[in-house]
Amino acid sequence: MLKINPSLLILCISLLPNQSWADNEWFTQQDSITNAHKALLSGDLKKSFDAMVEAWQNEPEAHVTNHLNGLLWKGLESDCGRGFDTSGYPSWLNNVVIERQVIQSPGRLNYRLNYRLNIRASTNSNVSEISFVKWPDKALLSNAKLSKDNSASTGKLNYSVQIDRNTEIGNGLYKIRIKTQSGNSWEDWIVLGQPDSAQSIRWVSKDSWAIDKTALLNRFCPLPILDISLYGNIEGHYKKVWSQAFETKYPETLPQSTLPNNRYLLDVSMTHKRWQGLISIEYKQIINKAYDLSN
Repeated sequence: MLKINPSLLILCISLLPNQSWADNEWFTQQDSITNAHKALLSGDLKKSFDAMVEAWQNEPEAHVTNHLNGLLWKGLESDCGRGFDTSGYPSWLNNVVIERQVIQSPGRLNYRLNYRLNIRASTNSNVSEISFVKWPDKALLSNAKLSKDNSASTGKLNYSVQIDRNTEIGNGLYKIRIKTQSGNSWEDWIVLGQPDSAQSIRWVSKDSWAIDKTALLNRFCPLPILDISLYGNIEGHYKKVWSQAFETKYPETLPQSTLPNNRYLLDVSMTHKRWQGLISIEYKQIINKAYDLSN
């Protein structure tokens, strides 16, 4: 049994809706959010997560969603979410990544924000469909194209599907479902909480950026990844021609490259990752602008 930190107990109690609890009757009710609190305090992450799913299915009011988000983040402090789901994958499915992106691009008068949902799956079977539905019935990928890439080195089949939106992919309960051409199917509940933005990036000049550290990192989660890419205009389309990723010692200017002098699109991103069992839940902040390279 997981030993309970007294500070966790105090925080969990503070997350409870005040109007639902008298001084002498906490944990006497048997609703789903109460069960989520109780399970988290006892160290049962799987049971706590299942209760969170049930609470989201009840379409909670705003103050309850805030409590659910707080519970999710407290649960992540134990093992970055790996204990939320112990079911694993079927034999034909190797990996699933769910990534929310916010993209900051130059506009006429100011920067504009766009949002993207990208889902990737590595499988041993041909996939016919990937769906992602916000509870209860809002399908997000209805018109999205399923892309396939065969890995010559591993023999795996890599699929991806994405949509671009003008509004953020919000917090809440979702269901992911993957179907194969042979008739197999896998599905799971996904809870998306407030994105992790402990470290964020912003432009400070035409050729440099700053990394703002606004909160402590979760020591159980992977370090945020800074990725720098250059895209060149090839036959009228921008294609990636150079990239480099960093887990530590993040640069704030473009490292040296052997690319010829030219105008490129410079893309800088910061990705935070957590888990829901074996599923990777990622949040990527992207800033980009035109960049004149002159070595």
